[in-house]
Amino acid sequence: MDKLFCRKNAFFIVCFVVLFKIFLSASIELHPDEAYYWLWSQHLALGYFDHSPMVAWFIKTTTLFFNSAVAVRFSSIIVTIVLSFLIWNLTKEIFSETIAAASVIVLNTLPETMTASIIITPDTPVFLFFSLSVYYLWRLIESGKTRYWYITGLFFGFALLSKYTATLFGLSIFVYMIADRKWYWFKNKHFYFMFIVSFIVFLPVIIWNLQHGWVSFAFQFRHGLISNKIHFDYIFDYLGSQCLVAGPIIFISGIIAAIYYFCSKNSKKIFIVSFSIPIIMFFLFTALKRSPGANWPAFAYFTFSIMCCAYLLENNSKIKRKILVYGTMFNFIISFLLGLHVKYTIVPLKLFSHHAAVADATNYFYGWSKLGDNLVKRDVKYAVTNTQQWGGAIAYYTKNKIQVLTGPVPVKQFKYWPIPDDLSYSKVAVVNVDKNMDADFSKIKNADIMIVLRSGIPIRQYAIVESNGYEMKK
Repeated sequence: MDKLFCRKNAFFIVCFVVLFKIFLSASIELHPDEAYYWLWSQHLALGYFDHSPMVAWFIKTTTLFFNSAVAVRFSSIIVTIVLSFLIWNLTKEIFSETIAAASVIVLNTLPETMTASIIITPDTPVFLFFSLSVYYLWRLIESGKTRYWYITGLFFGFALLSKYTATLFGLSIFVYMIADRKWYWFKNKHFYFMFIVSFIVFLPVIIWNLQHGWVSFAFQFRHGLISNKIHFDYIFDYLGSQCLVAGPIIFISGIIAAIYYFCSKNSKKIFIVSFSIPIIMFFLFTALKRSPGANWPAFAYFTFSIMCCAYLLENNSKIKRKILVYGTMFNFIISFLLGLHVKYTIVPLKLFSHHAAVADATNYFYGWSKLGDNLVKRDVKYAVTNTQQWGGAIAYYTKNKIQVLTGPVPVKQFKYWPIPDDLSYSKVAVVNVDKNMDADFSKIKNADIMIVLRSGIPIRQYAIVESNGYEMKK
């Protein structure tokens, strides 16, 4: 088994995953969410309505010379490589080379990281910078060198610039201090300077929110926690989603490992648990109020992967090792098939039901370039649609030849971009998008209806209405 989890095989898996991601990135269209973040990169700012700005900065950097889908997504490929190096070094320092190789393989074959992470979202930079924060905090603990307080604070600040949920790094530190009795950190001035450095790095977002009535903070707080009802069923939905993103065998094994490790008196094991389970548990708590996205705790799987591998390999138990092998193989196969399905539609969902084929989440990677071509041929100056995602897709696939707005009232980030003075008398295309094929677009006067097919199944329809002018409400 040691021969299976070795440096050579870990290197091979990383190379395969990187090439697989490049292939998928080049061969499928941008998801509307990605296109929306790409649109942010065309309007660089200190912050945005939905999230911190780092994802836009990443996309801008990788699209300076090329604007292809691979260029838009290229930072997610770089992050895959960097995370592999980080988890290898961290795990080798804490445990052993065998467990380090296993951790690299497990992390890279999780469905969340092998296939789903080709999509460039705020999860991409927050995964990177959260992991760097954890890595340098461990270097601090091991070496005691003062500079690591400040390096940790720097990367924690970058994580906050990536996604607000990075604040959970602070929760993880607090849990670790309690579990490992490191209360003396409160007497260390550098502990506080670490957070001051993070705050300074995060200042651009604070400035943007100060200028815009704290709208982004308020939106994320309402989005994540506010609800008038308790929903216990969301807890099961959330746990089920984590079994999907991490694979059921790896996820369940990791939870069992966490229980053992948290109750141990081993400082290294407590450290690993502290930067994974509190994050997963936090979103379990939020599931009482609303259903968390499956990807929300994604960055917790950096140390979660280490914890799972260490637990299943450290005692030379043949049964545990087989569990790790089967869990990893299962994840690899599922992730690979999922990637192939995105490209080649290999899962015949239409055999189960027409509804399942239409509801397939991978349909979002189809049909946007044809819409963009259709709009460009109409020679319109502006396009108006009703959501930010559709707006981003139209902007990207018209190559910014058509300015996009959302209406009749601007939504989310579109609220902060200017409405053209000539909108009321210029040639405009109003685009309605029906993602479920259940709207009756025939009732829309003067609408040209465009149907998107995937493997012969209608998966989406557009209603395009041209007009000379459009009145936007403010």
